[in-house]
Amino acid sequence: MNVEEYTYQELKHMLDYMKRMYDTVRLVDPVECRELTVDTTGSVHYGAECFSAWSAASRCANCTSYRACMSCQRQTKEESFEGNHFLVQSIPIKLILPERSNFSCVLELINVDISDKSREKAAAVNTAQHLTSDGRQISQGMSENEYIITHDLLTRLYNLDGLCREIRRVLVDEPEVDRLVITGDVRHFRIINERYGREKGNEVLLAIAETMQKCFGEDAILGRTEADHFVMCVPEDEFDEGVLMNAMKQIGELVDTENYHLYFHLGVYRVEDPDLPVSVMIDRADMALRTLHDRPENILTYYTNKLLKENEYAREFLKDFDKTIEKGLFQIHLQPVYTADEKPVACEALSRLLKEDGTIVASEKYIHILENNEYIARLDHRNWDLVIKQLKEWQGTKMEKLFISVNVSPKDFFYMNAVKSLKSLLHTYRIDSSKLIIEISEDDLMNDTERHFAIIDEFREAGFLVAIDNFGIGNVSLNMLKDVHADYVKFDKKFVAESDENSRCALILEYSMKLAKELGFKTVAEGVETKEQFDRLKALGCDFFQGYYFSRPMPIKDFEELLL
Repeated sequence: MNVEEYTYQELKHMLDYMKRMYDTVRLVDPVECRELTVDTTGSVHYGAECFSAWSAASRCANCTSYRACMSCQRQTKEESFEGNHFLVQSIPIKLILPERSNFSCVLELINVDISDKSREKAAAVNTAQHLTSDGRQISQGMSENEYIITHDLLTRLYNLDGLCREIRRVLVDEPEVDRLVITGDVRHFRIINERYGREKGNEVLLAIAETMQKCFGEDAILGRTEADHFVMCVPEDEFDEGVLMNAMKQIGELVDTENYHLYFHLGVYRVEDPDLPVSVMIDRADMALRTLHDRPENILTYYTNKLLKENEYAREFLKDFDKTIEKGLFQIHLQPVYTADEKPVACEALSRLLKEDGTIVASEKYIHILENNEYIARLDHRNWDLVIKQLKEWQGTKMEKLFISVNVSPKDFFYMNAVKSLKSLLHTYRIDSSKLIIEISEDDLMNDTERHFAIIDEFREAGFLVAIDNFGIGNVSLNMLKDVHADYVKFDKKFVAESDENSRCALILEYSMKLAKELGFKTVAEGVETKEQFDRLKALGCDFFQGYYFSRPMPIKDFEELLL
């Protein structure tokens, strides 16, 4: 079932219409167990606990609205209560808030049958199904299971269900207290489980939970929603960023080896509108958190409205991703690579999005969005297919001597076997693997170094050439060169540009290039934009050159016309 989306204006019209057909119509947030109302400005307001309508003390054990919300499917139940027979339909919907974000809630449609026949049926149902041994109705909740329902059994913190309900409780009971919602996770936590085992992973999670409990006061609400994702809600006047940063340092020491360092990042959302759903508050803290995933040196950041706009753009971009792929709007542009005597020997394939109005969007505008999920692997696989197909088309022409380099994201390895996928494509088009240069960013190699080195070795064993891309922007570049087995080192364009104006940077570039060549690497300078840069890099002994001085990235047809 597709979950329908409604603006608050559309929702009002629908509720007015439904009230003519059903005895009770209400909007509920089944995660927080609260009734909802939406005013004329689109603001959401939380009311009574939804289970109180059944005289229950906690969530109904047979709650169809919770199941509807979690499954995105309409759920129905028949309920007997106080001698009446109720038919409850729970329909999941998404409510679009005025600022264009949305959250999941449920429309409950309830009819009451109070006929004599229904009363007899209700009594029979009560006796057979809905009464516990002490006479309580199941719909009234089971307090003896409440802890299990609302807590994470590993850390003994709240789970998502418990978090949402407890945070809502303090927001309702203590509206005068300013609060922060904070989310945190471990960068590349999956590596800990894969390399050190799940026992070590659980040890880390327990240590994080213990550290959080020590770091925050008794008024804090702490939880783990899934895997390594933690949520905290704390009074703002009790939040000490310095204490928290020290705690993060302690967490980082849990796993600190040459090849992997544990980083625990935090996103912070200030609760300005307590009537926002708690799930939306958590989402906003997560928006801030996600900006740190590619910046391990930064530990904590705050949510801003700019992030909301960026998230809306990302949501719309991903919503249209499948159609964009099907229409062939993701294309590759080629940028030539030249020798010192200005002869083209290779090119780099760069992803570009061709919008329907003819506008070309560079990859830096959308790659970071795709890298948050499996979409990056789908796009990369498509790009590889286009590149290898192009190599096939060049066979028997003047272009067949050219190599093409393709980028491989470390995120690809989470969703597919990149080596196997590329070998399969080469087999399909009957292209030799030595025609492809695999580019892996130096900055990516700084994380889980040993694993990535093994992947590079696997590529080279399969006959691929490998280049270390963006060299000079990482933290331990020179130390890495002694251990990595690659064919090329591509010096980052920022490194090249800064060497123009900074004599110390120029000296580092000179000796880095000399060291790389002495270690057996071929050297490539990226971002060559002027003749002066080209002449200076050539004097340093650089082997290959790429940049606007020679050519911008261009469509394949234009590239062919340039070189033929």
